[in-house]
Amino acid sequence: MEHAISEIVRGRSYRRDLDDLDELCESIQDRGLLAPPSVTEDSVLIAGERRLAAMVRLGYRVTPVWVVHGVSDRLAEVLAIRDEQTLRKALKPIEQAELYEELKQLYAEEAERRDAATRFGSDERTTHLDTGAEDGGADSAPPARGNDGKARVQAAKAVTGRDSRTMLEQVSELKRIAADDDEDPMVRQHAAEALIELNEDGKVNGRHQKVKAAQGRARLTRWAEHPDTPDAVRTAAADELAALGTDLPVAELAKETALAVDRVQKLEAASATERVGWADVDPLMRQKHAVRKLVDLLRREHGWWERFDPAEIGQYADDTQWELITSYLAGATAFITAATTTRDNTAPAGPDDGAEDAREDEAMPGAADEEGASDGSA
Repeated sequence: MEHAISEIVRGRSYRRDLDDLDELCESIQDRGLLAPPSVTEDSVLIAGERRLAAMVRLGYRVTPVWVVHGVSDRLAEVLAIRDEQTLRKALKPIEQAELYEELKQLYAEEAERRDAATRFGSDERTTHLDTGAEDGGADSAPPARGNDGKARVQAAKAVTGRDSRTMLEQVSELKRIAADDDEDPMVRQHAAEALIELNEDGKVNGRHQKVKAAQGRARLTRWAEHPDTPDAVRTAAADELAALGTDLPVAELAKETALAVDRVQKLEAASATERVGWADVDPLMRQKHAVRKLVDLLRREHGWWERFDPAEIGQYADDTQWELITSYLAGATAFITAATTTRDNTAPAGPDDGAEDAREDEAMPGAADEEGASDGSA
């Protein structure tokens, strides 16, 4: 049947790269559309994203389509899109990880529905028993057995055809690290670079281990340098950093770093004391804590001006981004001006100030005598 291209819903696509469409456009022009795109009954595109993009480029307004019946729930729709986008052109690792994360959630939800349907007393279970069915599961999926019942295993096999959940979880973790504002800036940068590189050659494990080692080292460094760290923890973190070899294989380095973090973390938990009210410890504890939080924030972001090219930022930042950058500068300038004024007005007297005042006081009587003597002689 013919369908208006503008009315086809693209929905969720895991493919970011449609690749070169020139040959496909030429084929459609010369030989026509050999395989129409497939859509659901609600006109959601399942198969043929590249063909549809090529037709749009060629100026087509309508296209023949196959309407696939029975693809109504979200899981079936995602699986159908999976079939199209993995069987025809392999997804890149980041795209695979996105598909894996959604399928993992959907499989878990499906397992919960099956469990509820077969739970004692449920209407579905009663109906199922009355019909004499023997598979023991819901109609939408076969019963789960062993490890295949785990959503992660099911999702991984659905994406790559094998139990690749470790690799896909590693890609997902790298994405989380790269997007985490609370993470060390250099670790975030390492994660972002690793994602770019692995998306090209598909090598994940080694890069994941490098980032995890850098993450652990950054955490140890923070323990060793943060002013709020207890002395015992600070010393232990510094010793662990010094003991970490720089020439270890990446797998061993990641393992040793994780063990070091675990040891320091246990020491920190053991040395933690029961918190009491701020005022019971120090009347200025709130203020001191605020200063430490600000200093910690600045320490994590310190040196950002050396990590970015000002020429690139000035040339490529859009208006919204540029406004954010300039407002950051204006706000920081106003903040430091007000803080400097307060600091100057409340600065304690220096060691020489009192001596200078004493010298002035000692000089005063003599000056008065001289003035009086001068008056008398006059």
